[in-house]
Amino acid sequence: MKKFLSLVLVLTLAATAGFAQCDKPVVYHSDKQDRISPDGEVVGSKTDAIHLAFTKEGVSVEVNEKVEATATIKEVDCQWKQLYKEGKAIYKVTFQKPETGETSEGSLTIEGKDGQLTILVEMARMEGKKIKLYVSKYEEK
Repeated sequence: MKKFLSLVLVLTLAATAGFAQCDKPVVYHSDKQDRISPDGEVVGSKTDAIHLAFTKEGVSVEVNEKVEATATIKEVDCQWKQLYKEGKAIYKVTFQKPETGETSEGSLTIEGKDGQLTILVEMARMEGKKIKLYVSKYEEK
């Protein structure tokens, strides 16, 4: 019984630490983005300056110093092995355009692999197309 309680305690602490990593306010900066077809092929690239500012409640998406969208976070699946280096965090969100109020369900997947961070943007209104952002730097706020 003691082993079982110890195991439950360790798993609870590990899960809490993992979720705490995703609760930190952080801004990701990207200077390169790929447009990806529903088939997974890169169909175009851009070099806009994009900043994604994450808080516990939401995300602000700024393109070339203009807020283009906001997103309300509905659910987070935090799977970091080493924060910002290895693992990923998946945010289920509702995107909203500030100017029109138009909304779209979607997700933001931040993935670290071999020390490189990428963010995959998916929106229902994009019909299977995706945007992959290459993170050039990030900063915790």
